[in-house]
Amino acid sequence: MKAESITEKQVVEFLKLRQQQLKEELKSIEVTINAIAQSKSVNLGNDRIKSDSPDTDDATKKRKTAGKALAPQENFNVNSKLDQKISYALTKIGSGYKDDILEVLNQAQPEADPYKVEKAVAVRLSYLLKNDFIQATKHGRSYKYSLK
Repeated sequence: MKAESITEKQVVEFLKLRQQQLKEELKSIEVTINAIAQSKSVNLGNDRIKSDSPDTDDATKKRKTAGKALAPQENFNVNSKLDQKISYALTKIGSGYKDDILEVLNQAQPEADPYKVEKAVAVRLSYLLKNDFIQATKHGRSYKYSLK
């Protein structure tokens, strides 16, 4: 059997290529580190600003929540965002629990995976309620949702 010999030139070429790959990887890591460090410094700066002036926090909340209620949706559109689909369901039923909303959405869009829809709606209802887009009353461990 004849063994293939590797020349010094091939070794040098391989090592130069490997050196270039490692330099590129190191640059990528450095960019990531800088991005994380900058985001932390921005967050720390924002935290200091918030702690220095508590009045701005209240003003910011008022600005963010002004005029954010979901508009009633009379027609269902498969291509619309989940917020509009939830608004359609709440317009149709008036007020209801998450299961009532899911029933309307599953009837309107039967080809969708019910499990995925349930999880997405649960997360979105929580967000909409927390950010004051919709209103809800608590009944036991459940919420009864309605449009504002």
